[in-house]
Amino acid sequence: MIFYNPQLITDTDSATLFCIQNATAFDQYEDHYSGIYLHLFNLIENALKEKENVVGLIEDYLETPYSGGENSEELTSFIFYSDRMNNALATLRTRWSGYDPLVAQDTLTTASDISKQEAIQGYSHTTLRSYLEALTTIELD
Repeated sequence: MIFYNPQLITDTDSATLFCIQNATAFDQYEDHYSGIYLHLFNLIENALKEKENVVGLIEDYLETPYSGGENSEELTSFIFYSDRMNNALATLRTRWSGYDPLVAQDTLTTASDISKQEAIQGYSHTTLRSYLEALTTIELD
């Protein structure tokens, strides 16, 4: 199941960053936060398998030098704890603070500029490159 909620995911960039595949829907920020970390880890693993220059992508998109190790865990941690990611996660935390689980998702069509189908399609095509691009272009709350 792809976790999508129009109260939390309001545009294409936030869909790229915050849509997560999970067996159950999240009901709190902390679980969503952990899911994002795991998703980012998997994107890095896939990029490494495809022989992408992950360090080059990080340095280009985050505009900061990277001098850590080249294993998936270190690369994930570097991105996850970067200023840009912290800002994106702060936006997500703010959205979670206003989250109302009693509002039916199908009544929130005006809360989001992206439909569930668009979010799921975007999620299925997300790569590390597109993730980093979204991270650098997201409009923060």
